[in-house]
Amino acid sequence: MEDKHVIIQALSSLVTILAVIALGYLLQAKGWFKEGFSKSIADLILKIALPASIFVSVLKFITRDQLVSFFGASFYPLITVILGYIVAWGAVVLFKVPVGRRGIVLNTFVNANTVFMGLPLNLSLFGEEAMPYFLVYYVMNTLSIFTVGTYVVATDRPGGNKNKGIEWKSLCSPPLIAFLVALGGVALGIPIPTFAQNSISIVGSLVTPLSLMYIGINLKQSGLGTLRLERDTVLALAGRFIIFPILMVLVLLIGGTDNTLLKETFIIQSTIPTLVIMPILAAEAGGDVDFATNIVTMTTIAYLAVLPLWSLFLFFIYRNYHI
Repeated sequence: MEDKHVIIQALSSLVTILAVIALGYLLQAKGWFKEGFSKSIADLILKIALPASIFVSVLKFITRDQLVSFFGASFYPLITVILGYIVAWGAVVLFKVPVGRRGIVLNTFVNANTVFMGLPLNLSLFGEEAMPYFLVYYVMNTLSIFTVGTYVVATDRPGGNKNKGIEWKSLCSPPLIAFLVALGGVALGIPIPTFAQNSISIVGSLVTPLSLMYIGINLKQSGLGTLRLERDTVLALAGRFIIFPILMVLVLLIGGTDNTLLKETFIIQSTIPTLVIMPILAAEAGGDVDFATNIVTMTTIAYLAVLPLWSLFLFFIYRNYHI
């Protein structure tokens, strides 16, 4: 009965998430938002609300005694990301994905939309208690995107920029800086006044509703009528929703951790749709922007079916058989 209740809760959370996404879509369709509004929301989330949310979560859920175990937990997503890139590159070569799309497919396999979809979903399913493990995944995902991820997109064209290298400016983003500052505060035992934590917490609470509305706005702007389900798209979808999550499950099995909340957080995060900035990365590199936009939209829509299936695996098979 408990597992059935959890499944119902997961589906209820999904419906709630979809309702807010639909609100963003409808308001954009009604012309409520002027041009550039979605960028303003993205800036507010990435530069203000998300750093605030991460800062408070670290102070609230991570103690000095937990720091070693926190960094130890990063082993699982790190190994999965490395394996993911290896498998993704093999798939790109095997299926002869054309130049201009290879970097996009590699990123779709490995890198997730942890901010705009992963965070609100994780909070809905597992609550704030799972935030430390979400932060571990978020850090690994961010490092992956702005190191290997940006490099493979930038070099994926004839005469691509081989010197693109690591995106240090993007890597040192406000959310990551907030995470490191808060972690330093925990390690040094620096007290933060209650009123300051409460104020920052209020700002951080904007992340979930604004993130979901942002997805809806972008779905409308992308245009659902432009979607194409072609071979390369199917390959990318299979990598994001099947291959990469299976790699995560295997790494967790081999690692042998008995931390249920860690395992469930990492598995769910490994199924999240791909990063929404993919078209921006493709445009900067001279890649296939239409393909990148199609991938972002398709993974977001396909997740309506993917999440219930992985939830079924997680809460029935994974728990009942103690995998």
